[in-house]
Amino acid sequence: MLKNKSKGFTLIELVIVIAIIGILATIAVPAFQNSVRTARVASARALAATINTGVISAYIESTMSGSGSYPEIAGGLFDGSADDAEDDFKSKFTDPSVTKNWTYTTNVSTRGDKCAVWQLTNDPSIVVVYAVDAVDPAAPANAGDHVGAKYKVYFSHADAPFTDLGGKITEAQLAGAPKSGGVLQ
Repeated sequence: MLKNKSKGFTLIELVIVIAIIGILATIAVPAFQNSVRTARVASARALAATINTGVISAYIESTMSGSGSYPEIAGGLFDGSADDAEDDFKSKFTDPSVTKNWTYTTNVSTRGDKCAVWQLTNDPSIVVVYAVDAVDPAAPANAGDHVGAKYKVYFSHADAPFTDLGGKITEAQLAGAPKSGGVLQ
């Protein structure tokens, strides 16, 4: 008598394989999401560093011409609206291909510092800010200062609301300037 030998997997073998795949997926998905977040924060750090380098270069050029000012943010409505998207400052120090994934707006701090703000389109909690002072040089407390005498470049995300990359404006002076999920206090 011939035995009918079936070739294939048993039900228990299939259940075990599916369980193993499920366990691996529960381990891999959070690790993947964390690496995506880390890459986005690295992108913000790179954009902020590029802007900081451009600002310093522009300052050096202006010093050679006699004005000694950090770049002013000339365009924009300074109200955080998306109408600022066509402002040429968005890609002044970067390649447009770099900033295409960032939403650009302008804003102003409580004391009047003008802010250029880049917000990551895929993750709006990640923000890069260039702030330049707009002090009143006639005020006694600002003696010797002029508009564009100080600046600050920083980036912000959910885990670190203020990461300084350069400039002399303090975090306290930037009260009201944008940060991840709100404004600086």
